[in-house]
Amino acid sequence: MRYGAGVVWNYINFRFTITDYFELTLYKKRYSEKKKYLSSKDNLYFSEYVDDKRRLKELCSKTEMYQLLKPYIKREQLYSQECTYDEFCTFADKHSRLLYKPDTLDCGRGIEVWNINENNKNDLYKRFTEEPAVLDEMIKQHSKLQELCPSSVNTVRFFTLKIKDRCIIIGAALRMGNGTSVVDNYSAGGMVGALDVKTGKVIAKAENATGKRFTYHPYSKIKIEGFQVPNWPDVLKFVKECALNYELNYVAWDIAVREKDCILIEANPSGMTNVIQIAGAGGRKKQYCELKRLFQKQMLK
Repeated sequence: MRYGAGVVWNYINFRFTITDYFELTLYKKRYSEKKKYLSSKDNLYFSEYVDDKRRLKELCSKTEMYQLLKPYIKREQLYSQECTYDEFCTFADKHSRLLYKPDTLDCGRGIEVWNINENNKNDLYKRFTEEPAVLDEMIKQHSKLQELCPSSVNTVRFFTLKIKDRCIIIGAALRMGNGTSVVDNYSAGGMVGALDVKTGKVIAKAENATGKRFTYHPYSKIKIEGFQVPNWPDVLKFVKECALNYELNYVAWDIAVREKDCILIEANPSGMTNVIQIAGAGGRKKQYCELKRLFQKQMLK
């Protein structure tokens, strides 16, 4: 295997996983550069340090997460574990096109667009109630983000740390679909553009999970570096409010921007920090070490 020795060496010396090895393009980086990056395992250890392990696992459930963050959802939903056939039919008649999400799968896995009609209503209801899942009303995103990639809702991924009554934004990235997928997850073929948290502008070329760089979006041909996320001050205010009103201290938020407001797509325990370490953002290991010390100091007061 071409990269086999490199994968093993990087795991032994830095605890980088196979996913880290390729997403962070470690095969291209010098030893001194690699030391600057946070591994997926380090990220997990950080999340378990600042939050309760049991709740981290429980809040991987989209159903429980959404119920705790209802004021920020701003759209209609159905939860399979408490849905009758009549409720499903009423919901489907109102929203014939819906987004189906398995309750605990991540990285965009299992997400589908359902077009419900009289011919498939019974079958889809049966499938919906076979296992825990959520049905989401479709979202109309801001026109600027729609132009960038119309096939998916293109969200801002924030990583935040709450320390008592303070919210620290660790980093942010614009996630974009590739023009053919209904999701913007870069693990599902999408791209990431690192954001300047102060301005909401993309700071460099976008990058996908294989390390390929994009000056222009492959579908819309819009230039990515310098792209401005609309309504940025409102986006920052919204994510901070979400963070300060959720029980987990460390969260990866997916926020969608509409013409006049923002809505919460998901709150992810731990999240994948590779998203904010690629596309010109650089490694976050030093930053996370400093945040851990700050958290420990503040919580001991």
